[in-house]
Amino acid sequence: MNYKIHFSPGLIFLTLLCFTILSCQKDDDDGDQFNGNVNLEITDGPSDDANVKGVFVTVADVKIDGKSREGFAGKTTFDLAAYHDGQVKSLGNGDLETGSYSNITLVLDNERDANGNSPGCYVLTTGDEKKSLSSDQTTEITVSKNFQSQSDRTNNLVVDFDLRKAITYENSTMEDYRFVTQSELQNSVRVVQKGESGTVKGKCTDAVTSSDKIVVYAYQKGSFNRTAEMQGQGASEIYFKNAVSSDAVDENGNYRISFLESGDYELHFVSYKDTNNDGSLEITGSLLINLIGGADLNTVSITSGATLTLDVDVTGLLPL
Repeated sequence: MNYKIHFSPGLIFLTLLCFTILSCQKDDDDGDQFNGNVNLEITDGPSDDANVKGVFVTVADVKIDGKSREGFAGKTTFDLAAYHDGQVKSLGNGDLETGSYSNITLVLDNERDANGNSPGCYVLTTGDEKKSLSSDQTTEITVSKNFQSQSDRTNNLVVDFDLRKAITYENSTMEDYRFVTQSELQNSVRVVQKGESGTVKGKCTDAVTSSDKIVVYAYQKGSFNRTAEMQGQGASEIYFKNAVSSDAVDENGNYRISFLESGDYELHFVSYKDTNNDGSLEITGSLLINLIGGADLNTVSITSGATLTLDVDVTGLLPL
């Protein structure tokens, strides 16, 4: 006996629909397993130029391993000089395929800011003049940094843009500014894992010298050469070129250097003064320091997630 099995069109459609939905859900789940989250922020090592009121940059794009990524930047303009002492500006948050990455590129629009105004990157002087930093249309800064994108966590990265290394005077008149050379600009930016960095802070009391400004520089232990570092180096004559980071002591004597990777450092305090009354600060020498508590400023150990407090008294000045 022969039997004929009949399938209704409605049943066939419903079966195919369910199969499609289940397949899509599986694809989505598989996709989630192969993406990790990366959060990107930027901070500043402050300029030591007394004539600089702000440094505005326009980030037009962020590339990771040479590829533009969704979720980062968009076009944004901000005063980089406003983000220091541990403060950060968000550059976005996006998903990356899990795996290893080796560099981050900031694409700066020098011509137009986020509102279409010119210039896109400039110094704002204390006299509220805008000084364009480049005549090129864009500037790309690529920083080498090995990091992982993992499906089970957010990777928090901080771009530390050291302004005092990144900008210089255009000419001897000391009225206009520009970015330093491309190779020097690359070396003025570093990227750190936020959760694997630490902070050193404290109070610097100076009842001895008449410094107009004091800057504290952090060097990797054993890397400070006083003769070389206290004079201009390279094409742009960058002072304290090999310092990892720095901070200016504020009017209350406080300093704070954030986002230092774990390791041993040494701190050096330097005096600045307007010696010829021209409105610019000159280096007068390094400060002799007494560290309260008797520790050694030549061996400052930074550990992940920790804040180390080092209060100091100035005991003298070692001239240039």
